[in-house]
Amino acid sequence: MSANEFALIRRYFAEGYPLSADTVLAVGDDASIVAPPAGAELVQSIDTQVADVHFPAAAPAHLIAARALRCAASDLAAMGAKPQGFHLALTLPDAHTEWLQDFSTGLRQHAHQLNLQLLGGDTTRGQQLVISISVQGWVTSGTALRRDGAQAGDQLWLSGPIGAAALALPDVLKTPANCDGWASGYYFPTVHTELGMALRDVATSCLDISDGLVQDAGHIARASGVNIMINADKVHTAVNHSDPRWPLCFSGGDDYQLLFSVGQQHANAMQSLQQRFNAVHCIGKVQTAEGTPTVTLIKNGQPLDIECAGFQHF
Repeated sequence: MSANEFALIRRYFAEGYPLSADTVLAVGDDASIVAPPAGAELVQSIDTQVADVHFPAAAPAHLIAARALRCAASDLAAMGAKPQGFHLALTLPDAHTEWLQDFSTGLRQHAHQLNLQLLGGDTTRGQQLVISISVQGWVTSGTALRRDGAQAGDQLWLSGPIGAAALALPDVLKTPANCDGWASGYYFPTVHTELGMALRDVATSCLDISDGLVQDAGHIARASGVNIMINADKVHTAVNHSDPRWPLCFSGGDDYQLLFSVGQQHANAMQSLQQRFNAVHCIGKVQTAEGTPTVTLIKNGQPLDIECAGFQHF
């Protein structure tokens, strides 16, 4: 897109985004420059979304932008990081003015909500719409939340209800412009930034749920070398146990709730956090793994035999 690329960037992405005090140089040069605060570590993540794989290509551009940025930013929350900025790479079949205007409007709106400055990026032409967003933020050195710290005896907690985004998917695919009801959770997943930062001194492990509760809990189990027991009766879900769609709440992706473990010594701290974040609830426990780490979903004290494979990327 050569010279037209620079005009596109100037028109839609050069200004109107939140400003970070750490940024020395943002959009417009070969690279961005960021000055790290004293005693801080940089947390970085990148997320790629492909049209008609991760979102409907026919969806309004501002909804696509909101979903792409919020999904990427959730990784910062899962690490307990304070947001600093993001880079954007767009592969576009065509540079339609109306689409770009709508996309950039949605992107700016949610960048302000998430306090993420646009630092730079790239645009190119391709056969399919692809959106890649890299996000970065700060944690005090040595305090980042990780997946490998869960210990036997810890409680397992969830930041909020699950299942709405997965249950919304059939209607989202049928009417991509609708963002009401459950579809709101699909396009505008909650990014638990403040909770993540508050958990840095409390949680022993943490991640955000993108591919299904049971599947993602397995990442903590394997990284920490533990077994995880999830009590299905305690999990807050979009539909109740009698609904035939209830099992999908445990395997469907796109919830972006935080799943985290907490030691018994922090029971009082969790009571205080529940006053601030009232959707947080305990859903299970961490146990010693005798062999291969496992995740078990139980109901009424018995293992549940439901399909919980979660989203598979390949």
